Amino acid sequence: MDWVEFFEKTRQAAGVESFAKLAPKLGISDGAISHYRTGKRVPQVWVVAECLKIQGHPQPEKAAIQIMKSEAQTSPERHFWRRLAATAMALCLAVGFALPHDVQAMPQAGNALHDIHYAKCNKVGDTAA
Repeated sequence: MDWVEFFEKTRQAAGVESFAKLAPKLGISDGAISHYRTGKRVPQVWVVAECLKIQGHPQPEKAAIQIMKSEAQTSPERHFWRRLAATAMALCLAVGFALPHDVQAMPQAGNALHDIHYAKCNKVGDTAA
């Protein structure tokens, strides 16, 4: 991965003129960006995901895992990222299958919470109402 190009693309997508102004958007210091760009350190997966979000990637977390997997230099690192990617995919599938049922249940749950809150706030004899 060419981290210089990656962070430059992120800076441009964010519409800022310097890495010092990009850093707070990513939740890191400009020194960290400098270390990533010069190859002193490899960014953490969440930093890569934040950059991909700024760049407008449709699945930044999944893509960040794939990038980090491709950057792994040792066998244990490659094994870790392979397992994490598999776990993430399984989680996405599980959530995807559960989502329609949960989405349908959400309005009823929201209404029930509203009813409970309303009942507590408007008790008979309540002077705060």
